[in-house]
Amino acid sequence: MGVKMVGARIKRVEDPRLLRGEGAFVDDIDLPGVLHMAVLRSPHAHARVLSVDVGPARELRGVVDAFSAADLGPDPAAIPVLFPVETSRDTPQYALARDAVRYVGEGVAVVVAESRHVAEDALELIEVEYEVLDAVVDSAAAIEPGAPVLHAAAPDNVGARLVYSVGDVDSAFEKADRVVKDRLDMQRYTGIPLETRGVAATRDAVTGELTIWASNQWPHILRGIVAGILGMPERSVRVITPDVGGGFGTKAEVYPEDVLVPLAASRLDRPVKWIEDRNEHFLTLVHSREQTHDLEFAFDADRRITGLRATLITDIGAYQRTLAVINSSLAGTSIAGVYDIPNVHVEVICAATNKSPASPYRGAGAPESAFARERLMDIAARELDIDRAELRRRNLIKPEQMPYDTGMASVEAAVVLDSGDFPAALDEALKMVDYDGFAEKQRTARADGRLIGLGICVYHQLAGTGPFEGASVRVDPSGQVTVNSGAAPQGQGTATMLAQIVADELQVDHESIKVVFGDTGRIGFGVGTFASRNAVMSGTSVLMAATKVREKAMELAAHLLEANVNDLELEEGHAQVKGSPQSRLSLTEIAAAAAPGGSRPPGMEPDLESVQYFENHAAPYSFGVHIAEVEVDRNTGLVEISRYVVVNDAGVIINPMVAEGQIAGGVAQGLGGALMEELVYDAQGQPQSASFMDYILPGSLDVPEIEVGHLHSPSPLNPLGVKGMGEGGAIGGHSAVANAVADAIEHLGVRVTKTPLKPSVVWELIQSAGQQGP
Repeated sequence: MGVKMVGARIKRVEDPRLLRGEGAFVDDIDLPGVLHMAVLRSPHAHARVLSVDVGPARELRGVVDAFSAADLGPDPAAIPVLFPVETSRDTPQYALARDAVRYVGEGVAVVVAESRHVAEDALELIEVEYEVLDAVVDSAAAIEPGAPVLHAAAPDNVGARLVYSVGDVDSAFEKADRVVKDRLDMQRYTGIPLETRGVAATRDAVTGELTIWASNQWPHILRGIVAGILGMPERSVRVITPDVGGGFGTKAEVYPEDVLVPLAASRLDRPVKWIEDRNEHFLTLVHSREQTHDLEFAFDADRRITGLRATLITDIGAYQRTLAVINSSLAGTSIAGVYDIPNVHVEVICAATNKSPASPYRGAGAPESAFARERLMDIAARELDIDRAELRRRNLIKPEQMPYDTGMASVEAAVVLDSGDFPAALDEALKMVDYDGFAEKQRTARADGRLIGLGICVYHQLAGTGPFEGASVRVDPSGQVTVNSGAAPQGQGTATMLAQIVADELQVDHESIKVVFGDTGRIGFGVGTFASRNAVMSGTSVLMAATKVREKAMELAAHLLEANVNDLELEEGHAQVKGSPQSRLSLTEIAAAAAPGGSRPPGMEPDLESVQYFENHAAPYSFGVHIAEVEVDRNTGLVEISRYVVVNDAGVIINPMVAEGQIAGGVAQGLGGALMEELVYDAQGQPQSASFMDYILPGSLDVPEIEVGHLHSPSPLNPLGVKGMGEGGAIGGHSAVANAVADAIEHLGVRVTKTPLKPSVVWELIQSAGQQGP
């Protein structure tokens, strides 16, 4: 074997093309004769739709088609829920509103025209008669008796109710030495990719095949759902995800426009394109995070947590779509974190409100539960007069307890922590940040009138869900290596990672390997890119395929060299006899021999290619410790992050540079949620943050330099030993920063129980303390 590529810190192979401006996104797909779609969206949060007249729009010059739900038949198919639970109620969304609209921005009618501006003009000609109804936007109020009802099937506005229970919680609380509890709220916010959503579609006149290009994270799943809704066989639908400018989970969803564009293309037998504008993005993109936690810990005299009890109210918005209860389920099953808590009872209430539907955003339930758990850990440490790091250390699962079965299972996988040393990670992070010296540093700062704080978050994340992923690896007769993967990355550096894996197996230059993603026409089965699954699922399927190609190449080389296969080695793209490098064949020569008509041994199938599927329902868990230091301006409430330390354990790391980039990006989104980002609605359900004027994102000056340390506990659940880690920054970042702000100001007599901690919020907390002195 030559140079080992797995583990190498190399530059991403994707970047040069993108930096040269050669990326190809959905809006770059230039289809001859393309028409443009625009959607008429509801101005009301809740209203009956009494009538829709698209006739005037059809009369406008340049308009080719216009339609509403009435034109789609009496019983159109709804967008399906992929992970329903036993208590799920039927609250589906259709491609266009039928009897009622339930959030501002819901699609009511469609216009297809020769240009987008003509289509937009025509929308103004559509006549809609609404009967405006009362709206409900607060999740707790939504489930109270007498609240406006969104769906007849859920008269109490509860879309689903989940219960997770282990041990005897009542007994734990009855015997507790102390109980600490609080209500902790996380706000509504979401992913803001640089590229908004987009869909283009055209039907082939000869084959009848419908090809869809979508800015999407799961092309194979999209193909199956769109084919089902349109009543077409899957073989007649091809979905391609070209370059995707960010997703963060928000594009792992089937939206109405994903159905409407191919539907319009099929109706007109012409190409149709729709590109989301930023206002549509804020109104209709899946929202996330909004959750209320009534959480309590039972402590024994040694300050070990013997019981955890929680009621979570999660705001699921107006409808349940493809990943309806994923956030709720993952939050409920992860709230105990990596602490050894023998008795747990969690109830999760999924409340419907007049807002855009909710679905996973980077972390999917884990940021919410981590915030509640880690905030309450600090509150408990203060109430129990124990050091917050020591409180965590006493309760962390010990290495000798691994693998640790929590006894719970989410809708995605059983919660079994497969590997790791959690106390070692905490100790390493505390050492990196000089935790022992911070108390004196804080006392000195307070004496000078400054407010500084340090916040800790210990978290874990589901990191590589199944049920499978597919890949093919092929060496063509010219010696070129091509990888086709069912993944659909959006900037993670997955092509580099997969090329490194294949380079090790085939001993070729990783930069010479072509990696292709997101095309249902290239590989029959795939799942996609979400839930930090690329390294685990895509990486393993590629490893399996590359290994098969290597084995076949060596067998064929042995035949051609008239040698025993055990006497051969693969070096620098050549199969050679050990100790006799002059007896060698290149992969090009071997691939040529493998082609039909080549010199193969009897019984060997032609071509040097393998298609493999890694099937696995047991997902690994990565984990980490984030520690943030902040300074709060007591006069303005502005928070500055002065230091940020991460200790991360993702098992075997294929490319540390790519991994650390993922950590940094996640931290930026986590601190954005802790300090800035919020999707606000007024009492009538009107969005108040539907542009970048009102929805603030962190900039480069807001994100500190991030110091990263790595631990490596290989996962036993896949041959690479990897664990996904792309969401950890967003999980740890939110909680660590919130805890740091709390540490800076809670000595004044206030308590931090909700985010975002915008300057105005922090300033008001300081003022409420009724003092300005340290």
